[in-house]
Amino acid sequence: MDLTVLENRVVSDRRAAVDRSADAELQLATSLCELAKALVATRADGPRDRTAEALEPSQQAVEIRLHWFTAGLVTARLAGEIQDALRIFDQAARAVGHRELATTTIRRACEAYRRVARTHPHGAAMCADALAKCGVWLLRLDPGSAVAATEDAAAIRGRLFAADPTLASKYLASLNTLLRTLTIGRQRKQALSMYRERYSAWTTTEMTQQLRELKIAELDLTGKALAALTKLDCRTLQGAGRLTQQQILYQSAGDLATIEEINWKLALVGLKPLAAGALPDPPARPMEIATSFGALSVRCSAPDAVAQVRNAVLAAYEADGARRVQSSNYLGVHEKHWAVPAPKLNEEATLGDDVVLVERTSGSWVAVRSLAWEVAPTGRHPLALRLAERWPVVSVTATEQMSYELCWYEEGAPTQYAALGRPAGAVTLDIPLAPLDFAVLADYGADYASETQVRAAFGNTAMFAKLTELPSSGIRQAAEARALAEYGEDVLFFRSA
Repeated sequence: MDLTVLENRVVSDRRAAVDRSADAELQLATSLCELAKALVATRADGPRDRTAEALEPSQQAVEIRLHWFTAGLVTARLAGEIQDALRIFDQAARAVGHRELATTTIRRACEAYRRVARTHPHGAAMCADALAKCGVWLLRLDPGSAVAATEDAAAIRGRLFAADPTLASKYLASLNTLLRTLTIGRQRKQALSMYRERYSAWTTTEMTQQLRELKIAELDLTGKALAALTKLDCRTLQGAGRLTQQQILYQSAGDLATIEEINWKLALVGLKPLAAGALPDPPARPMEIATSFGALSVRCSAPDAVAQVRNAVLAAYEADGARRVQSSNYLGVHEKHWAVPAPKLNEEATLGDDVVLVERTSGSWVAVRSLAWEVAPTGRHPLALRLAERWPVVSVTATEQMSYELCWYEEGAPTQYAALGRPAGAVTLDIPLAPLDFAVLADYGADYASETQVRAAFGNTAMFAKLTELPSSGIRQAAEARALAEYGEDVLFFRSA
């Protein structure tokens, strides 16, 4: 709406509010708030920035609404309108830099909420929510007042929970806000000590037990944490405390952030953080090798890593006389008329007819899956040798219930090797390869992976792939998921000239 129209409306409503009635003054507060919003909006969309002018009308709107709220007009609607006015006022004060005025006004609002919570019990819940929000605003202005506001919010919620057990999740949410507020500018140990002192003052043993028995669906968890606890058949916060870090990492899709999130929830109700747990036993070898596949993993962490590797693949095939074609030209027929063959050793030294899928598997690795060279002689994978001229490359070759082999290529040649269950009669290289450096794989793998864990998982294709972020499947598995042509620019089809 036009600013002139809003300004005229404020003038008109101000005249009407001379009688000091609740309806007239609250209508004036509404007009003032709308004007303030429009003035703040000129910062992003207007001929000139008039945000500074929003300070006065937004503050007036706050004061009028607080006056009637404390006078007994305690409704959820008015409480929400006060928060709306405070939000606009906070934006304007921040833009102008009036920290002291903002601090004073928000503190005054906090005092009003505390008074109403004492005198009007039916409004205590909305006052607690408003105090928590004021605490967030005060964090950058006055951390001490922010702590006081969130303390009072949690204390009010604690009293409400003591009277009504169904409000347990609301109380836990207010405790969560309090602990986060206490951690600002303090060491975590100090913040936890301060939190526990306040928590014990408000929370009885019975209340604590009820909090610990809260269902995980009521805990406001992220999707990953909720999925991890669900997979581990954990139903309550108390049950989550009996898990271990190793279970989160190895038996679910969880990671270190998931552990930290669960530990935070446990700390809210006085439970100890998750124990480390024992490392998993080394896998049974080679029966953990469930599927046959072959793939390359190129270590390139550049933002355009996939594009760089794709261009290098194109160049390698073109150098050997293979040109890129459409999917319908591969083998001379459409993909629906040909099947992906079982993996077979390919001893050719040059690249030719092939289908190659190039995808990023992690921040450090790009997977290159070839159909023709799924299984190549050790250290003689022609595509690995070409790509290794620019980047380190690891070839992964798994033969179902028989062997799991890794070969590290660098500077255009094989350099390291590791295998379990190597088939008899393997062709040896002229130059022996060094043992594979598992520490390097740990460094470039998942954040929580150690060299010991990587070594222990070697031979268990699923776990090893999770720790190292190397491929756990080849192009045949990708073709089973959907037609290769549907992978778009990630898949390349080649035909020899």
